[in-house]
Amino acid sequence: MSTPPKDNVDYKCNLITIGDSTVGKTSLLCQYMGQKNPLKQVATVGIDYFTKDIIIDNKNIRVRFWDTAGQERYRSITDNFFKNANGIVLVFDINARESFDNLKIWIQSVNLKVNNTNIKRILLGNKTDLERNVSFEEGEAFAKEHGFVYFETSAKDNVNIQNAFDFLINEVYKAGVLVLQTEIEVKKASIDFTPIKQKKVKKECC
Repeated sequence: MSTPPKDNVDYKCNLITIGDSTVGKTSLLCQYMGQKNPLKQVATVGIDYFTKDIIIDNKNIRVRFWDTAGQERYRSITDNFFKNANGIVLVFDINARESFDNLKIWIQSVNLKVNNTNIKRILLGNKTDLERNVSFEEGEAFAKEHGFVYFETSAKDNVNIQNAFDFLINEVYKAGVLVLQTEIEVKKASIDFTPIKQKKVKKECC
């Protein structure tokens, strides 16, 4: 994949990353974007996003990655973004067994909230640089059972991240579900693209 000129976009692609807090979702995205110090990230609050422009078959595609918080109190916010997603990145930490066990909860959210039956999905077992508490075979079996394609990655060592995200974007493109830029200009999306953490939040009494 190559990078197209700015402001010359044919299609928009929305991908959402989900999974428990601290599994490395933001660090994975920072590595894919080529940002400096990808591991020095604060915890995501609500929803944040990254964008990257790529070219496939001479078509300019603007990919927007919705980076979600893994904390329970933010899951209702996350649910609202599923309906506009073309692809899902579900992440767990192969060093943290609990994050693997909690995948079933995230799968339930996907099945309840996703309207697009043709949505593409990948499962990432992150932190291969650490001691393993979930086997490759377990991760792959879970992915196959729930319709995901499995990859193992390391945000620290930048291992297999490019392959995983490029695979998902290509699968979305081949499925023919991307939105034309001209359609977006005619009909504004109903979703508010302002990152949640940038909005003013009304303080509530504890």
